[in-house]
Amino acid sequence: MSPYYQDEEITLHHGDSIAVAVSLPSLSVNSIITSPPYFGLRDYGEDGQLGAEATVEQYVGNLVTLFRELRRVLADDGTLWLNLGDSYARGFGGGSPGKKSASNAGSYQGRAPGRKPAGLNGKDLIGIPWRVALALQASGGGRQAKE
Repeated sequence: MSPYYQDEEITLHHGDSIAVAVSLPSLSVNSIITSPPYFGLRDYGEDGQLGAEATVEQYVGNLVTLFRELRRVLADDGTLWLNLGDSYARGFGGGSPGKKSASNAGSYQGRAPGRKPAGLNGKDLIGIPWRVALALQASGGGRQAKE
């Protein structure tokens, strides 16, 4: 997969995150900076997009799969920066993905279809960052430090 932009110091990739990661050699990346779509916030009209999963568990599982692959490509002395926000439980329960915003034609208003997590009311934060962090720890995705 060819880079979106490249010069002597930086290479930027743009595309399906798993497809890009799979195309990269192991231990070949010094820094990864990513802000994946938040759960249930937007529908960008792409099949299989992150953030439009039917459940929180599927979303977290997809991120764990992605970050396993990103760990493979990250150099031993590399860093990964993850910007991941939370979502409120309100607004879930299916329905249409929303309409294109006139002020921002590239994004959609409204929430991606999804099911409200059990046990939460509409004003509750879902706890996405914590759920992802705990799932990544549980997955054992990190390489062991050399002694």
